[in-house]
Amino acid sequence: MKISELGERELIAEIWRLFGEENEDEDVHFVDLNDYYIILGMDTINENYHFKKDWDPKKIGKFIVDINLSDVVSKNGTGLDFMVSMSFPSHTEKEYVLRLAEGIKEECKRFNLKFSGGDLKESDSISITGLVIGRVDKGKEFRRNGARPGDYVYITGKIGKNEDAIMKMRKNIESGEKVLDIMPRIGELKEMNKYRITSCIDNSDGIYKSLGLISKLSGVCIRIKENVCELDGDDSLRKECYRLGGDYELIFTSPDKIDDFYFLGTVEEGSGVYDLDNTPVTSAGYDHFKR
Repeated sequence: MKISELGERELIAEIWRLFGEENEDEDVHFVDLNDYYIILGMDTINENYHFKKDWDPKKIGKFIVDINLSDVVSKNGTGLDFMVSMSFPSHTEKEYVLRLAEGIKEECKRFNLKFSGGDLKESDSISITGLVIGRVDKGKEFRRNGARPGDYVYITGKIGKNEDAIMKMRKNIESGEKVLDIMPRIGELKEMNKYRITSCIDNSDGIYKSLGLISKLSGVCIRIKENVCELDGDDSLRKECYRLGGDYELIFTSPDKIDDFYFLGTVEEGSGVYDLDNTPVTSAGYDHFKR
């Protein structure tokens, strides 16, 4: 069976079964050090799939830091160190690599991350893997499995800008470089900590998938109540944006009524995710192998 038929989620499950261990399903790994956790967040981007060679390499460097830090932030963690493994064709210009590294440097400085090296390899195309090492006090971490009936679902900002860039890139309307324009929601995280947060996830792979993971891991039903897409269009456009993701807003649940963020839905007894029209959501959201 080809992995395009299996899909990302099932392939991950097969790998964990091979190791005979449980998947944390958190997009990070928590290392227990008694009073606190070290958080390891790792992500990869590849040429022609996540970026194009002719895009500004400085923005690509910024992006690899941001997407990794976003996973740590979604756990209520503070980033400490950043490492990167980069593979390039041997004919790549030195200036390209150094400009990419400059983007990494500036973003590490912005978020007070110590650059701690990594690895360089040769390859047929560019591939970049980042690792953010962070920490969070035990008991303060956000996970995906804590949503409870009676909670409200919130999102830190409206979506649509990055989803629109992805759609235009796929239709060859625009270059797509705007998809790199994301920011870890550290400022929003400070505001969130004023409230009781029961679960949290960053919206990298779409609202449908994000809510599906919280629903499955928490053993609850989630009902979408509001349209948080800022694009003008019919409901099919909203659904496509809810499926795509790429905006890296934080989606979280809380028993508190909160006016500082956008209300998205409610948590109830049961299972699954239900859309605005009360129909069950069947979309798996963004999948790295299925198209």
